[in-house]
Amino acid sequence: MSGGINAHWLMHYRVVTLVNQCRRLIRDEFGVKLTLTDPRLREALNEYAGRSGSTELKRLITQIDEEAGDAMPEDEPGHGSTEQRPARRMYRGQPLPDPPADAGASSESGPEKTIIYRGRRVRGG
Repeated sequence: MSGGINAHWLMHYRVVTLVNQCRRLIRDEFGVKLTLTDPRLREALNEYAGRSGSTELKRLITQIDEEAGDAMPEDEPGHGSTEQRPARRMYRGQPLPDPPADAGASSESGPEKTIIYRGRRVRGG
């Protein structure tokens, strides 16, 4: 598992709402306060749901798994393909166009740099 906080599964508003409901139930039943910044939050939620007698908590955990996907934080660092190819550049949630294959080749007047302004190619390639 990576050293940093893996909050990828917490990036959906609906999932955060469900997690907060779980945190409230766990706090009421066990007296434990879980934080959203805890890197083991998802594991802790599953542990407390297994020990809990509350069917509501178990239902919420299965709902979180459906909404956020079943990938646990240990699964994410091993994507493999991200190390082989560079990540796609994004601007305002939209992928930027790939630079032309000959963009690195120098011409007689020097390489023309592609400039993208507000998602549109202004100058270059």
